[in-house]
Amino acid sequence: MATPNGRKLLEVDHLVMHYKTKKGDVSAIEDVSFSLAQGESLGLVGESGCGKTSVAMSLMRLAADNARYLNGEIRLDGEDLLALSEEAMRKRRWKSIAMVFQGAMNSWNPVYTVGDQIEEAIDLHIEPRPTEKQIRERMSRLFEMVGLNPAMLDRYPHEFSGGMRQRAVIAMALSCDPRLIIADEPTTALDVIVQDQILKELKKIQEKLGMTLIYISHDIAVIAEVTDTIGVMYAGKLVEYGSTLEVFHRPKHPYSYLLLSSTPSITGPRRKLAPLEGEPANLLDPPSGCRFHPRCPFATEICVTDEPPLEDKVPGHKAACWHSDRVPVTIGVAV
Repeated sequence: MATPNGRKLLEVDHLVMHYKTKKGDVSAIEDVSFSLAQGESLGLVGESGCGKTSVAMSLMRLAADNARYLNGEIRLDGEDLLALSEEAMRKRRWKSIAMVFQGAMNSWNPVYTVGDQIEEAIDLHIEPRPTEKQIRERMSRLFEMVGLNPAMLDRYPHEFSGGMRQRAVIAMALSCDPRLIIADEPTTALDVIVQDQILKELKKIQEKLGMTLIYISHDIAVIAEVTDTIGVMYAGKLVEYGSTLEVFHRPKHPYSYLLLSSTPSITGPRRKLAPLEGEPANLLDPPSGCRFHPRCPFATEICVTDEPPLEDKVPGHKAACWHSDRVPVTIGVAV
């Protein structure tokens, strides 16, 4: 579903971002492009250090001080966020674009009630400012939406369990009715039962409100539960991009295939898990050609010398690989 003016809601166009360090430039994001329409959901998946969170923090304009943008644009409803002043961007955070950060345990100030902290976000970003009664009603609706008792708004963070804190973080992200929500590994450190509850809650809210969602995780099986489209990242690059079902059942990049092969299934046939061998690429000195070639079982000479373009292998399913035809169909992976 497109925005009323026919444009995509979010367009990331050939984004390049490096971190300046004493040892040199870290190639954190290298020529990443994707887009989302209103109501769509995208999952970004990959190993730790592949650039997922760097993309998320770039969308929020909250990257570290040593981040340098060398190319590209991030357009939210046609407006380039990278060109905005810090003051102009501050007005768009929470109201246009919001984020559920990693680690709900550390996301709250321990000396203020949870309600006070959510009220601060509403107070700063909604104009004209609602009355105290309207703010309380809004917060109560948000807590009910995420499955929390509104009476808990007056409690302190230490009085919440881990799962309850995470639900409260989601409520805070929704407090100013943003059009785009970024969820950066929101189920980290939670047990599997609570993880499942949080995922279902997120999906229900996204469908109910028609929000656009970007879900970031290193767990490719988790991504499948909440997204329509998957982008697989490796060493700062987007190496595969397509519908969730297509990527899961017919991956076109060896890295995607190996991630899926290392994921157990409780519904498919018993099979030996295939480990992803080798070490992630050194982003201070990335490999030549395809960045995945040192770990790829299908690599040939061209993979070492020439970088493959991210292009359609079948309509709507892109991969950056010279040998996509060698990648097997996944077996025993349930979506």
